[in-house]
Amino acid sequence: MKSMESLLTFSLWTLIHCLDFVKAAAAATLSIQPSRSVFFFYETVTLSCAVPGSFSSWTVKRNTSTMSSVSCETWGLLHGSSCTIKGVYPSDSGVYWCESDRGECSNTINITVATGLILQGPAVPLTEGDSVTLNCSYKEKYAKESTSNFSAEFYRNGAFIEKRSEGRLRLIHVSKENEGSYKCEHPTKGESPEIWLEVTARAPSTTAPPPPPPHPPPPLMSLPRLAYTIFLFMLFTGILILYISMCKS
Repeated sequence: MKSMESLLTFSLWTLIHCLDFVKAAAAATLSIQPSRSVFFFYETVTLSCAVPGSFSSWTVKRNTSTMSSVSCETWGLLHGSSCTIKGVYPSDSGVYWCESDRGECSNTINITVATGLILQGPAVPLTEGDSVTLNCSYKEKYAKESTSNFSAEFYRNGAFIEKRSEGRLRLIHVSKENEGSYKCEHPTKGESPEIWLEVTARAPSTTAPPPPPPHPPPPLMSLPRLAYTIFLFMLFTGILILYISMCKS
């Protein structure tokens, strides 16, 4: 819980810092690889700024418990608009974002670094209808591999959800009801730090519905009326032929 409160504090500071440039947030998008928000000690993490059509210079910045608004050059390896941390440590826990040389800001991503038990979830918000798997993983500090091969209990907003024998919780077609704070618990290793799962509304479709099929043209003449017309035509023709014959004789 303390970790979650710290991240909320960092996020609030970042929001205030970037408040004057909220309209420019769409100009850049911060992404992270691996695409999750919680990491074990010594993992490698890369954050990248996608900036389509921008003429500004962008860099990745962060707020942590020790420093605020610090650029990548101080704590990572800069590669263009990307920044890589080789071997994350708890001091790397904090809020990250892209910022331009004019002070414009992107979306933010919260990162938590822990040892022991963690819950791996998406680093960016989900959209209603998406599906996601939350992995409850355990790893000793100096171990090479983590494992999810154990029975784990899952909680949302402090309330028990369910117990899964393989340590994974699959959420199908999420909605706003799935939004909240999640954690998992190992039978003997305690519980993981909490992660926040955000769900955004799906944008309404802008595609116009297809036009209704055209109605077939009405028939030129109904069948009974057509038969009656043919009958009158034949009758008139017969009378005309008879009249001409009588005149010749």
